[in-house]
Amino acid sequence: MPNLVVVAQLPFASSTARDTALEKLRTIAQFAKDNEPETLKYSISASRKASKGNVLFVIEEYTSQSAFDAHMAAEPVKDMVSWLTANQKQLDGEATVTMSETYCSFTRPEITKAADPWICYASIEYKQGKRAEALEPWKHVTSETEKNEAETLSYSILKDTGHPEKIKTVEVYKSQEYFKEVHVPSKAVQENVRDYGNEIRIGLEHSFLKLEAGFLGR
Repeated sequence: MPNLVVVAQLPFASSTARDTALEKLRTIAQFAKDNEPETLKYSISASRKASKGNVLFVIEEYTSQSAFDAHMAAEPVKDMVSWLTANQKQLDGEATVTMSETYCSFTRPEITKAADPWICYASIEYKQGKRAEALEPWKHVTSETEKNEAETLSYSILKDTGHPEKIKTVEVYKSQEYFKEVHVPSKAVQENVRDYGNEIRIGLEHSFLKLEAGFLGR
C-alpha cells in the first residue's frame, strides 16, 4: 500500500503569528516522533524566499490513512486546530492542504543528521490523460537517483489524490550546491525533461524550503 503524504501551506499574517504556530507545530512534531511510529515524516519548513517569510510548509508522511486519522486525534494536533479556528485572522489568505500517495520514493538514514538540508517541494501538472505516461519514467529517475546520488537524502514522487493530472515531489538534498550541480544535470533528470517535459507538461512550480523543526525521516 502506498504511504499517505500531506503537505500544508500556512500563510501567516505576521511574524508573531508565524512564531506562535511554529512552536505549536514543534510540539506536534515531538509528540509524533515519540508516540507515532507510523508517522514517518513531520517537518516544518519556511520558504527560502524572503517575500514568503511568514509562510510555513508542513510535510507529513504516514504509513496509512488510519495512522493519519490517529495523528489528527492527538491532543497537540487538536490544540493547533482549535487555535487556528479561533484565530483565523492570523492567516493571510487560505491555508492549502494537499493529499497525495507515494508512487516511488526512498529516504536515507543520513537524513536525520543533515544540518541544513535543501528541501524542494514541486508540483507538476500534465496534459489531460498524460499523468500515467509520466509516472513510469519518474520511477526510473528515482531509482537512478538512489543508486548514484549519495547526498540526495530523500526523493519521493507522489500522485496528487485531489487532481488527476498532478504529480508532487518532495526532495531533500544535503545542500543547494548538490541539488544544482549533481542532481539537476544528471543523465536521468535531463532525459526525463527531454522526453516528458514540455511536450506533455503544462505547469511546474517549485518551492525551496529551509527546515525549521520536526523530522524528515526516522
